Amino acid sequence: MPQVPNPWHSIKENHYHDNTKCGPGSEIPKHNQVPGTGGKEKCKDCAKLDSEGK
Repeated sequence: MPQVPNPWHSIKENHYHDNTKCGPGSEIPKHNQVPGTGGKEKCKDCAKLDSEGK
């Protein structure tokens, strides 16, 4: 399932990701990825993919 139970965010963005099919989320370099939501809002692309069941 593309939606994962362990979200991640970038130290350089103001939102988090929870879907492995999210283009912007998958392009975050590993050295900038941080586990968790960071208290940020969900990425709009992830939210759309999640609502579509993708």
